[in-house]
Amino acid sequence: MTDLEEAGDVEKLREAVPDLKESLEIGREGEEGMPNMWPDVEGDEDARVFKEVMQEFFGTCKDLHVQLMRAIALGMGIDEKWFDGFTDVGDNTLRLLHYPGVPKSVFKRTDGQVQVRAGEHSDYGSATLLFQDARGGLQVRSPKGTFVNATPIPGTIVVNAGDLLARWSNDTIRSTKHRVVEPPPKEKDDGTETYPPRYSIAYFCNANFERVIEAIPGTYEETGKKYEGIKTGEYLIKRLTATY
Repeated sequence: MTDLEEAGDVEKLREAVPDLKESLEIGREGEEGMPNMWPDVEGDEDARVFKEVMQEFFGTCKDLHVQLMRAIALGMGIDEKWFDGFTDVGDNTLRLLHYPGVPKSVFKRTDGQVQVRAGEHSDYGSATLLFQDARGGLQVRSPKGTFVNATPIPGTIVVNAGDLLARWSNDTIRSTKHRVVEPPPKEKDDGTETYPPRYSIAYFCNANFERVIEAIPGTYEETGKKYEGIKTGEYLIKRLTATY
């Protein structure tokens, strides 16, 4: 299935079963023509602190992205710093996600569809760092096609491989299909008719937009390259345009 075909399938699914979420996105500072739309910090201490904390957190995640790609490099048997020249700019996106509280009845559809808070999809970049609260509901699809709960564990980060990394690795690494569904039931049902809100933070890691992505050494010598080289920025725009 091509990227465009898959994007079309996702769009059809979203029309039938719309996501139950909202988000705020933050990119790297200083990107010409695409400034971050911060709240007015003049005389607003909360707004000032929010901006300061988010900028610091963005930088922390950027550093973690570098470390993650170094670990992947070691696992693939190439030089530990092979990816450094692809991750130093920080062309990444920080997304703050809010899944509003909803009545339990929302998930009891009668049309055969499975209502979700976020439909099944894979992320477009190289990897995603996901910070989730304790509500639960995140699931990842196993190689067998079944969905497995990504149960929240305090102090941990869920790491999902993205479509760009799959392409980059000549499909040696597969992107992670995932979704957010009805929260798992509690041991004791307190009789409430509403699921509380869920919050998560996703940091979408990408290679530098101006770098050309081609098959990583060691992934294509025996099988050949499955994909042509492409600039990261062009690839992401292509995927986003097809989806939205």
